[in-house]
This record gives sequence, structure tokens and C-alpha cells, in this order.
Amino acid sequence: MNLLVPIPPADEQESIANFLDGEIARIDNLIAKKRELIERLKEKRTALISHVVTKGLPPEEAAKHGLPVNPPLKPSGVPWLGDIPEHWETLDLKYIASVNDDDWPETTAPDTEVLYVDIGSVDGTNGIREKEVMIFENAPSRARRRVRDGDIIVSTVRTYLRAIAPIREPEPNLTVSTGFAVVRPQKADPDYLAQVLTTHYFVESVVSISTGVSYPATNPNDLMNLVIPLPPTKEQIAISEFLVIQCSKIDQLVGLERSLIEKLQEYRSALITAAVTGKIDVSSGKVS
Repeated sequence: MNLLVPIPPADEQESIANFLDGEIARIDNLIAKKRELIERLKEKRTALISHVVTKGLPPEEAAKHGLPVNPPLKPSGVPWLGDIPEHWETLDLKYIASVNDDDWPETTAPDTEVLYVDIGSVDGTNGIREKEVMIFENAPSRARRRVRDGDIIVSTVRTYLRAIAPIREPEPNLTVSTGFAVVRPQKADPDYLAQVLTTHYFVESVVSISTGVSYPATNPNDLMNLVIPLPPTKEQIAISEFLVIQCSKIDQLVGLERSLIEKLQEYRSALITAAVTGKIDVSSGKVS
């Protein structure tokens, strides 16, 4: 309460407040529109992945790779999959991947340094956002799952968080919570399988087999019983390459819009500061 604040005459205070009300409303409206655009881009990204990994590549892309163009479809027998290309298979995940193959043993040297990832540090769009360096003896008991390149981590606790991410070129001793199932592809292209496991439909299937209200969870074995669409290997790789390129384009647009939002927020703050310290003549909008 002892801080000094600038106090212009009452009529000028009102003019500044009116000026800022109008300008801030305009900036906030622009920010809201950009956030809406980001959400639409995310939805487009999700829809693209879901369509391609269940129906195949667009005709021009399929032709480019010498793959069947507009192949006939057949019922998959799985509600979330619907119809799939006639030449594709459907297999339980357990037949094309293993799960939780590599845990740290309790005999691990206490001073072993691990890079730990918890459930809250992962999301389905951005993957792993945070990692924490810790010593094994000080690490929580859930810091046990070791991962390697090509793995996909799928949260089996608090499944509503949809914490699913591929592991690519991990740092040494990257370790994830036992709340994750570490899925290791055996008979599928890792990039293709990662795309399948991040689809809206697969994620909803994981959520649907979870039990519990405040802390929903599922068993890794139940997870491995979920059915996966499996095209021939050549097609899996082509799908992966196509989605990497298309998703990268969308991600760049999202990044651009986020950058613009940050600039608008900075301008908003600077405008308020300039107006309430007399740096702007609110009657003309000019900076003094």
C-alpha cells in the first residue's frame, strides 16, 4: 500500500479506462479467434491420423507408392474401427507387440542416474514435455520402466489424461512411471503403430476399459487385447511417412498461431502500461 501510483485527473482516468476497454476487447477477441483456430487445427490433425490409419492413404499418395488405390472395404468386426481396406488384417495388440519388457531391478546401484517421466508430463499431442533427473535411490518406487527407441508409452492410470507418446532416440536411462504400459512393437512398423495408438478411437477404447471414478485405470493385459488395424509393412511405412509430413505442417501452423498469441499478449500488457503511465495520448492513440 506504500507503492506510488500515477493518478491523472478524473476525466482523464475515465478516458484512459474507456480507451483500454475498447482496445483490450479487440485484442482479446483476436486472441480468442486464434485459440479457436488452434483447436480446429488440432481436430484436423486428429481426424487425419484416425482416417489414414483405418482407411488408408489418399488415392494420389497410394498411387505414388504403388499401393492399392481406393481398395474395397470389409467390416473389421470392431466398432471403433468400422470398415477397413480388404487387404488389411486386424490383430490383438499382443500379437504384434510386447509390453513392459524392461524394468529396473531392485538390485540397481543406488547412485544410478535416471531421467524420469511421470504421467502428468506427457500428452497425446506434444508427447513428453518434461523429464526429471534423479538418483535411483531417491526416485519414487514407480520410476521403474525403462524405455528404448521405438517404444510407445500408454498411460494405464488416470487414462482420461490420454498420456500416450512414442519414444524416439531417448537419452540414456530414460525411465517412465509404472503407470505407463511400455508397448514395444515386434511385428509392426514402430512409427505406424505409434500413430494408431494416438488415434482418438484407440484412446477412447483405453478409457472405456478403465475402471474407477476418481482414479480410473486399466490393466496392461487388457490394453494388449485391444484390436489394431494392420496393413502390409510397405503400406505401414508409407502411411507413417505421409502422416509425419502432414502433421508437421499442421504443427507448424499451430506453433505460428501460438507465437502470434504471445505477441498479442505482450502488446496487451505494454498497451495497458503505456496508457496508465501517460505514454499514450488516449484521445489520439499516439505514443508520447
